[in-house]
Parts: sequence; structure tokens; C-alpha cells
Amino acid sequence: MTTPVLGVADVLLVEDDPGDVMLTRDSFDDCHLGLNLHVASDGEEALSFLHRAGEFAGVPRPALILLDLNLPRRGGLEVLAELKADDDLRAIPVVVLTTSQAEADIARATNCTPTPTSSSRSTPPSSPTRSSRSMSSS
Repeated sequence: MTTPVLGVADVLLVEDDPGDVMLTRDSFDDCHLGLNLHVASDGEEALSFLHRAGEFAGVPRPALILLDLNLPRRGGLEVLAELKADDDLRAIPVVVLTTSQAEADIARATNCTPTPTSSSRSTPPSSPTRSSRSMSSS
């Protein structure tokens, strides 16, 4: 068994596709990263988790958020905008996951993120796929 590279940290995955959730869980388990993965299946649930409201009272604050843009109930862009407007939550790094090829979606997600390091894309601009999502398409 491999020793975790990182200390125990909490990651919030905001994803409504069960296949992508399973793929992410398997990847975390296979890599022995020592990370606790929490899952919210829509934007409302994610915000409740982050604000520790209701059933999420006492949950840990995530060190990282993996956020799908296309979510039910409240979309990823709305969640991202609320995160960045909240003094307590804006410091949490957010990785935006999407299959969207729409330049407008990419621009809106980039503009919601005020820090230079979190506004950079994970794929180069010359790449034919301009999404951060490397999981299965949904």
C-alpha cells in the first residue's frame, strides 16, 4: 500500500453525474492522496455544505472545490459567483469542470475568479477542447 503524499484534506466535488462521481472517487482511491471526498449533487446542496447549513452543520471546510458548471437547481456559475462574493469562502480554490465548448461559459467562469492563479485554464488556448473537464462527457 502506498503512503499518502498529502496530509488529510477535504475536497468538495459538486457533480450531478453518478458516473463522474464514481470516476473521481476511484481516482482519489487509486492515487492514495489522503483526501476526503465529499459530494454535492447540485448547486443548492453545495452551498448548504459550504455554509454548513441544516444537515451539513459541523462538516469540515474543504481545501478545494471541484465544480461542474452544468448543475441542476442552481448552476455552477451561480455557485462560483456566490463563493467569490463571500469573504469566508472566496479563499477556497475552485477547479471548474465542464464539457461546454461555449466561449461565453468559459469567459464567465474565468471572470468570476478574481485571483490570477485560479483564472488560468488547464488546457492551452490552442487546444481543440477548451474545457477543464477530463472526466467522461455528460
